[in-house]
Amino acid sequence: MLVRRLGVLCAVLVALAVPATGAVAATAHQARPVLTVSGAVSDPASYTASQLAALPTETIQLPGPGGQAVPATGVSLDLLVTTASPVLPAAKNALLRVIVTASGPFGGRVSFALGELDPNFGDHDAVVLLSVAGRPLPAGPALVVPGDRVPVRDLPVVSSIVVGVTNPPVTVPPSPGALVIQDGNRQVVVPAATLAGLPQQTRTVTFLAGTAAQTHTETGPSLSDALRAAHVRQGLNTWVAAVGSDGYVATVTPAEAWVGGRPLLISLVEDGTALAAPRLVADGDIKGGRYVSGVYDLVVGDGAPAS
Repeated sequence: MLVRRLGVLCAVLVALAVPATGAVAATAHQARPVLTVSGAVSDPASYTASQLAALPTETIQLPGPGGQAVPATGVSLDLLVTTASPVLPAAKNALLRVIVTASGPFGGRVSFALGELDPNFGDHDAVVLLSVAGRPLPAGPALVVPGDRVPVRDLPVVSSIVVGVTNPPVTVPPSPGALVIQDGNRQVVVPAATLAGLPQQTRTVTFLAGTAAQTHTETGPSLSDALRAAHVRQGLNTWVAAVGSDGYVATVTPAEAWVGGRPLLISLVEDGTALAAPRLVADGDIKGGRYVSGVYDLVVGDGAPAS
């Protein structure tokens, strides 16, 4: 993780150190593809640096030498994914089933739930960085997540974005209030009593349901604690699809809570009343699409699922 943090900072420092005449060398690579978007999409793309720069961009502030803020420009990861048109099932809020995995040529890899990035839901942006202080990054695009508390999801170079869509069926737990957790070929049932025995958190959350705001007080274990109870290993590529009793599906990643500062809860009690089945709570989301009621099972994966 420390290597990744230092790698992005080094990329910024190198860009700042490149003299103006170095732009000639950067221009020579404008026609070479530097980023691909593939997977479960209708419009896969292979972008050159100039094609990326022609997309709508945004400017963020990065820490520079001496702690001074430095402007940096890039393209939203959410925009790149939606431009590629993920292939979605005919289901409510189907984009919340999308998982995005970004990787670089040196082995770095990190996954996001598209719902975290979407401005209507998590609104927690990740940016494919193209330039710093007006100068292109010499090694190619980088990935930064400006809102993260620590930059462990940053990549010093990003060259591939793979999009996957998960469509898990409903798996009914053997007893009321239990959770079925499916991790690859392994299936574990976490009973209601075990969930209730984990460390409990209480959070008051507000989100939009349609155009109306709802506020609830939710109590239960963190998503990560529920997964640990099933002995599920979690990393920066782990994603979790919460499947409701009605077949509704929404994905999250444990890293949203670890470094994104967005708590994820498996609520057992809502507004003082015990729930018949757990509820996934995505504290901080604007809309309530990733608040999944009547959760029967959690499907766990590593990296974007194969299309």
